Amino acid sequence: MRHGIVPDYGPADLQRWLRRLPIRWRLTVTFAAVMAALLAALIAFLYLHFRSDLDYNIDQSLRARAQDVAGLVREQPPAATRGALRRLPASSGNIVQVLDDSGTVVGESAGIGEPPLLRTSELGGVLRAPRLISRGERFRLYALSLPRERRIVVAGVDLAERDAALDKLDDSLAIGVPPALALATLAAYALAAAALGPVERMRRRAATITSDDLGARLPLPPTQDEVRRLGVTLNAMLDRLEEGLQRERLFAASASHELRMPLTVLRAELEVALRERDDGPQLRAAIGSAIEETDRIVKLAEELLLLARADDATLPIDGRDVAVSELLVDLAARFDPVVAEAGRALRIDLGAVPEGLTAHGDPNRLEQAISNLIDNSLRYGDGPITLAATAHGDRVRLHVSDAGPGFAEELLPHAFDRFTRADPARARGGVGLGLAVVRMIARAHGGRAQAVNLPGGGAWVWIEVPATTVTPDTVRA
Repeated sequence: MRHGIVPDYGPADLQRWLRRLPIRWRLTVTFAAVMAALLAALIAFLYLHFRSDLDYNIDQSLRARAQDVAGLVREQPPAATRGALRRLPASSGNIVQVLDDSGTVVGESAGIGEPPLLRTSELGGVLRAPRLISRGERFRLYALSLPRERRIVVAGVDLAERDAALDKLDDSLAIGVPPALALATLAAYALAAAALGPVERMRRRAATITSDDLGARLPLPPTQDEVRRLGVTLNAMLDRLEEGLQRERLFAASASHELRMPLTVLRAELEVALRERDDGPQLRAAIGSAIEETDRIVKLAEELLLLARADDATLPIDGRDVAVSELLVDLAARFDPVVAEAGRALRIDLGAVPEGLTAHGDPNRLEQAISNLIDNSLRYGDGPITLAATAHGDRVRLHVSDAGPGFAEELLPHAFDRFTRADPARARGGVGLGLAVVRMIARAHGGRAQAVNLPGGGAWVWIEVPATTVTPDTVRA
């Protein structure tokens, strides 16, 4: 800054300065400014109101005094007017003078001289009507004309007492208002500090929470206010974060376990193959088992990758119109040999599929979801497997059902969670991700997946996706 140049600070600079202050100081400064403006307005109102009352009382007193003197003038002969006026009680600052209609003094109260109180230019107006006349800020007159007596009564008062009263009011306000403003400002700061105290305690607690201590929660104030609701909301967020972290830890542990098992088997099979010196049946069996375990690892890795992409909201969906009946026929043809080898039957309930029913989705993802449902039924179900589809408004449900034991009651609410399965599943080659992938594909299409146990036995699982062609008379409830 150059010497002699005063910087020009404007409202924007004040706003930037306020934004740099802590919240409690911003609240205090704002309150103090508003309180100062309100007190200034109140002081101005009190001063003007008090002055107006004083002036009104003075004017009324002047009128009453002039009326009293007018009555005295009417009762006294003109020659006795001066003497009668001089006998009036003397009052500090209050004077009375009687003039004729030419402005000549014909009588006055004790203590004033001969010069008339009215100027020649004011006589005409007074003769027409009574009026108040000010002599600057220190003296006020009231002039009353008596036409019959051809006299003018003038009452005057010195405003020194009024000014002294106003000065006393100014002194009282000057003494009392600053301490009141200071006390109000301190009270505002204390109130802001008390209001923000719970927020500061929550902040200090939040600064100590780490991923190793997600069970800690923010302290809540006893009051039912916005700060408590903020703390409740943040604690609910911590609950969700803790639950998510626990799921991720369980996911990692389960994935590690699922990978360790086939890798251990694969290693053992390879060691057996390494010890074999010929291409006998034992070597071929070891290689076949190794290939089977390798396929299991690949499938697990693919499903883990698919779930990870879904968590990152990056699962690609190539939406197009898919003929539901053709989709089910293709899947039945693909799985028929596998189902037959397992000694089971696979059928399509085409009567349940509305004619021309078309879903809008990714055909590859839909095939993957239905394939997982069929595979799940092969592993844990029994009896024939039935494929069907129904229309529900603007949605299509693709069903897979069987006649097996169904889901365990405690397992059913968590059937679509990752690595959720009954204990015997570990001996049947499952990894517990099939239904989780089904739900993920359904959600990627904006739909849902659900599983129920049939009253007569067996499980009924379906995936719901958007429809493109729905015949109203075929929609089922």
